[in-house]
Amino acid sequence: MLGFEEIKSKKPLKQGIELGVEGENYIVSLDEERTYALSLSAYYVWQMCEGTKNVEELIHQISEELKASPEATLSEEELREPVTLILNQLAEVGLIKFVD
Repeated sequence: MLGFEEIKSKKPLKQGIELGVEGENYIVSLDEERTYALSLSAYYVWQMCEGTKNVEELIHQISEELKASPEATLSEEELREPVTLILNQLAEVGLIKFVD
């Protein structure tokens, strides 16, 4: 697993297509044989991966968006570990790739 320092300057780019929602999960498919059910937080991060912002910028954006929700404020430092974990999991199954 890559740590925050190793990926902070990389730009994640989402792969696959969104198929819809099933219960509390968001269904994303790479192809007919590889379909994944993402939690809301994993889907939220995946959806932001446009290949234009690096990981550090994504975390900053998430932090800014959370500030609008008083019950869910987290600092950028508090977001680093969970966002890094989600990005690693998405990359492991091919739902994102890192571009420079």
